[in-house]
Amino acid sequence: MTEAGATSPHLTPEIASPAARTVEESQDFLAEIVGSESQSGQRMQAGPILKMIYDTAVAVAFRHCGIRPVMLRLDRIDLTRVICHMDLVRLEGRMVEAGRSSMVIEVRCFAKRPSEREFNPCHVGFVTMVAIDNQGQPARQIPPLSYDTPGGNEAKSLAAHRRAQLIERESALEWIDRENRLRVDDVVEPVPVERYETLTPEETIVRLKGQVFSPSNFTDGRVRAGELLIRLDRLANYTAMQYTRNDHTITLSVNDVVFKRPLNAADRIEMVSRVTYVRTHTLEVSIDIIVHTLAGEQYELDRVEFFLISFNPIGEKKRITTGLALTGEDQEALRRYLKARTRFSYWKAHPESYLTQSPE
Repeated sequence: MTEAGATSPHLTPEIASPAARTVEESQDFLAEIVGSESQSGQRMQAGPILKMIYDTAVAVAFRHCGIRPVMLRLDRIDLTRVICHMDLVRLEGRMVEAGRSSMVIEVRCFAKRPSEREFNPCHVGFVTMVAIDNQGQPARQIPPLSYDTPGGNEAKSLAAHRRAQLIERESALEWIDRENRLRVDDVVEPVPVERYETLTPEETIVRLKGQVFSPSNFTDGRVRAGELLIRLDRLANYTAMQYTRNDHTITLSVNDVVFKRPLNAADRIEMVSRVTYVRTHTLEVSIDIIVHTLAGEQYELDRVEFFLISFNPIGEKKRITTGLALTGEDQEALRRYLKARTRFSYWKAHPESYLTQSPE
């Protein structure tokens, strides 16, 4: 028999579960004057804003669990409200759901120009973070999230709505992969404007490869997802500019992004972008990410889709006069096109996205 309060050598002591934290205790914000003075008043590209959304999610996740978080997922985000260089941007983040090691953070973005008195709502994003331990493995038993507050009730409803939206978006696309063979006439929309030239998807490809990040900048060897989002947005815009022969394009939305595996700073990252869908003033660019490790392994990290708009130097929409040539032999291109078309139709049919305004 052991003494009172002592632990038997034959029993494993129970690890106390961390105390629950409320939504209010985990929330945080970031604020910054963005861009460059020399470009004051001009549109900001989406990359730096996506990184700020990521940074806000990191701050909230770390505040909640006190453990290093990494990004697992960025839900589809619409960036249709204009943010300009030298705007004051404020991002407010709060936890809406917590599992054993994962956390879902809602990030709301607001912007205020120097001439304005009030902040205006811009974007809403949901970021899934995973807490990792010193060995780079998911940390178990992070603090649970308490919904026993007014803010908690709202966050719980928001988390349920988000899950339903994810299922609905995935359901809208899954039938496409089940189709054995697609026909061009069934997939491609009628051309709404005159096109002066056409390119195949293969002719639109832009390929980058290199050691994108310096190992000396990352003590744990992992690549920060925020930096990668900036690179991806830059590549998407370059691809769109080359295709449209127009120096003025900007990202309107980023489809769901899932980073299945961690990236190490020493990895060689290959990014292959192509135009997959074209409308009157807008187009989608799809980017495949292939990782080449120093050990010789090669794997595909994920595919990221950017939806962009073409505009002229004074900010008006500019017609795209280059068409996309698709054939029945290129079934992969047809599937990408049909998925992009379905995503666009889904987005147009859901006006309840209260911070979204139509680009067309």
